[in-house]
Amino acid sequence: MSSLRNRSTPGVYTTELPAFPPSIVGVATAVPIFIGYTDFAKNPSTGKQAYSEAIELGSMADYYSWFGYGYDAKYAVEEVTAADNYDFQATKKDGKVGYFIITNTEVTNDKTVQFNLFNAVKLFYDNGGGTCYVVSVCNYGGVKSTDPYSGAGVAITKDKLIEGLSVAEDKVGPTMTVVPDACLLADDDYGAVVRKMLDQAASLQDRVAILDLPGAMDSTKWTKTGLAEQRATFYAEIAAASASFSYGAAYAPAMQTTLMNISDVDYTNLQPNQDASDLLKSLLETQAKSSYKDASLTEVENKINDAFPTSLESPTVTGASNIQALDNYLVNALPLMSQVQDILVGKLNAAPPSGAMAGIWTRNDNTNGVWNAPANMTVASVTAPEVLLTDADQGDYNKPLNGNAIDILRAFTNRGTVVWGARTLDGNSADYRYIQVRRTLIYVEQSIKTALQPFVFAANDGKTWVTVTSMISNFLTGLWTQGGLMGDTASDAFSVQCGLGSTMTAQDILDGYMVVAVTLQMIHPAEFIELTFTQQMQGA
Repeated sequence: MSSLRNRSTPGVYTTELPAFPPSIVGVATAVPIFIGYTDFAKNPSTGKQAYSEAIELGSMADYYSWFGYGYDAKYAVEEVTAADNYDFQATKKDGKVGYFIITNTEVTNDKTVQFNLFNAVKLFYDNGGGTCYVVSVCNYGGVKSTDPYSGAGVAITKDKLIEGLSVAEDKVGPTMTVVPDACLLADDDYGAVVRKMLDQAASLQDRVAILDLPGAMDSTKWTKTGLAEQRATFYAEIAAASASFSYGAAYAPAMQTTLMNISDVDYTNLQPNQDASDLLKSLLETQAKSSYKDASLTEVENKINDAFPTSLESPTVTGASNIQALDNYLVNALPLMSQVQDILVGKLNAAPPSGAMAGIWTRNDNTNGVWNAPANMTVASVTAPEVLLTDADQGDYNKPLNGNAIDILRAFTNRGTVVWGARTLDGNSADYRYIQVRRTLIYVEQSIKTALQPFVFAANDGKTWVTVTSMISNFLTGLWTQGGLMGDTASDAFSVQCGLGSTMTAQDILDGYMVVAVTLQMIHPAEFIELTFTQQMQGA
């Protein structure tokens, strides 16, 4: 207004005065940051490596460009006794029926070689995901190269994943932390990673850690007893992060997905070593001799020899198209080959739930709002949880005595796999028991915090207090109107105070503090719906 007193030229001047205070724009609520091992990490535009960087992606196509594809796993066919669990039966060369399993024999430093990040990101997008960040710590060989990886994989390490978490800590924008490879670590290493995830989220106050249980991908633990063992280990490993429990949510069990099909594997995935290759070759030759004769038998045997040579170091067939053509021939000619590859695909389709849950949270936020529970939603690209639990089984996971709730994925008739839990690890807290309460508070806090940045160093006087109070009130009124706060009226749903004598003392003002007090009435889910029925006699 001072410019009105500094006119030097006669005339008519127009001055527009703002009618509304500055507004608060809500921050994004569903932006996960994934951390793990990838095929490679390369900027598709410059060709430079992109390891240990938080790369923003908008689709699975972006992932392929920056990080490539999943690991080309090697599994072996092994014979077991009839008393053991087995995957299939087949007639052996001696005419007897044998029992066989298909197992991952790739072991480095006593750890099975597996990688979960690629499937986790695919599940994220299949379940409604949008923008995300990916931090690649190294390639499947444990080094940093811009070329697609084709060698033997390495075991994941705690140190690499924690390095990735350090990168994530410096990134502004993510609201979820997802480390799907963590569940592959040994117990103590697993604990170090998940505690770092929880403590980082609590320190930053802008994200929530989505956790898988330790040993989630161990098929020997895909039983009710095995899941209970995972839970006990989980409790022990997270205990030291108790102050951060409200910033974490855990999901179980692992899931059987539909991400891969038989066209994604071939006979080379069943050749981890010469012994395994020779065993499968013998079984296929036995089936060929019982199904074909004369020239046809000779042709099939020649194809088997091409696929399973006497020395894997000197393959007869090379080139992706030639390998695929030979594999198609064997699958069509020999039912056993098709059966074995179907079983292999089933094993490769196992995945921990964290990636899918990041997509579910995104879908929920986009359709229902962050203030609604990301539960009672069907998980896409999943056929079933690896462990089937009943209502009675789930009780100890949903309401454990220690409050460390584990949200269970359940199989329901005609619905598929459904998310059947919405609690944080802070289940004994009346304030932060539910996921949507914690996430809504993060949304409100971060939105207001960002909007108030321009008022740092502003005059700490009544004008500023009124402006800030009005901004926050308008923002919260909008949230209440959308159903994000509970109350018959806006005044019932929240209150905002800022001023001398209400939130500040004279000494606070002298010390440079402007204190704003916000009270919210959060929405809690109808977790337990109880129906009461009473019979009434006619005429009574």
